[in-house]
Amino acid sequence: IAAVAVALSLLFVGVQIRQNTRATRAASHGAVSSALNEVNRMFAENEGLTKIWLAGRKDRGSLSEEDRWRFDAMARAYFHVCETMFIQARLGAGDKGVMKAEEEGMKAVLAETKKKNWWVENPFGFCAEFRAYVGSLTAGVKP
Repeated sequence: IAAVAVALSLLFVGVQIRQNTRATRAASHGAVSSALNEVNRMFAENEGLTKIWLAGRKDRGSLSEEDRWRFDAMARAYFHVCETMFIQARLGAGDKGVMKAEEEGMKAVLAETKKKNWWVENPFGFCAEFRAYVGSLTAGVKP
């Protein structure tokens, strides 16, 4: 009877761990989605930032010092969300499929004129693993 009770207890604990893992992944996905939505909302609600973003995509060097700082801050915000997805996926708390899907977005951002230069100038604040990962994405990207 004791052995059966122990086995049932272990089974119960295993089910709870599995449910907790699913809940953690769902919360992780929700947090990343919210963060990406905030970046998108920033552009949707602020015409001035959108103009800076679009001008910076074409030629970051043509921006004033203040606007270039704003542009760099917007790009850092996006890449910090991507770094969060990357870390969560590596820890098993995030969805690797979502990370893979966002790779195309990161490649597009990096492929734009002057963007690869942006990454070279702005790797600070990102963990070494993420910097290496982005480096692998930029390997085939021409500045």
